[in-house]
Amino acid sequence: MNHPWQAPAEASGLYWLLVALVVGGLLSFTLWTLYGRLRPGRLTTVGYHALGVLVLVLALFTLALYVIPATQAEKIPPTERAWDWKPGETLKDPSGAALEGEPYRGYLVYLANGCTYCHTLYLRPQDIQTGWGEGARPEEVSQMGDYVNYPFTMLGTQRDGPDLTVIGRKIPNMNYHVEHLVNPRKFKIHSIMPTYRYLSEKDLLDLAAFLVSLGNEPQKLRMGQLVPPPPTTEDPRIAQGRGLYNSLSCVACHTLDGASSTGSTWKGLYGRTMEIVLPDGTMQSITADDAYLRESMVDPSAKVVSGFSNVMPNIRQLAGRDVTEEEIQALIAFIKSLSQPR
Repeated sequence: MNHPWQAPAEASGLYWLLVALVVGGLLSFTLWTLYGRLRPGRLTTVGYHALGVLVLVLALFTLALYVIPATQAEKIPPTERAWDWKPGETLKDPSGAALEGEPYRGYLVYLANGCTYCHTLYLRPQDIQTGWGEGARPEEVSQMGDYVNYPFTMLGTQRDGPDLTVIGRKIPNMNYHVEHLVNPRKFKIHSIMPTYRYLSEKDLLDLAAFLVSLGNEPQKLRMGQLVPPPPTTEDPRIAQGRGLYNSLSCVACHTLDGASSTGSTWKGLYGRTMEIVLPDGTMQSITADDAYLRESMVDPSAKVVSGFSNVMPNIRQLAGRDVTEEEIQALIAFIKSLSQPR
């Protein structure tokens, strides 16, 4: 709603009546003090009384200046992605893992542990270009309707960490978020984020559920429509690779829909010609074939795609166990499937 001074026709008659009374009172008081005939000895008493009345009127006018427009303001309609989770409502992990948490309680854990000190929840247009809104699209810039259901807003105070407005759409994986909260440097070696391993298992799951809820339409999450199910006739090896994509947290850096992220998107990756940077700094053109994909998993610093940082860990370090050759080939088969026509 516009302020009455900006749109006079939208202000109520009562508002302008108060304006007229205050302005008239000020003029009358001024004229009375300058030209009125005051009996001796009454100037001080009457003047103080008049001044007190004037202060009271000004206080009431100031209150009305905020209260009346507020009562006339139209309610901002929520957007489709407006966060509206209720206390006690649970969210199952969209990635298919047997995890679930309460987004509303996770929202309280997020506040209680000072996440707002480093992360904002307000995506600006310039954040898409600077990298603070990593993976965000222009149409996802924050709107007023995104915040109407929050009990209290928490836009954040400083951008020491990335904006989290769309983190749930970018990484719809509770298992990743739990592991990242416990050990941030498992996924980003130079991360300055502190560990939250001191949180209880419930706190971690609820906080992960809250993070997954950000940037996604609540109704789609409730109905399990966020991540489409794989084809029923999918090759078992491709299905295994799809599961590894989630369980090994490849989802944190590699998208499947072509969107930008920390690493190259896997959509259309296989067979693509790319410019890579060798350890000595020289550039080279290569084709993303089986050999390159395998090398990028076991020795990611050997060939870094131009335009991306050398931050990917060895897949065995990422998994914390011996990843088998069969699993590597399953991941390659899954990446191949994302470049085939459907």
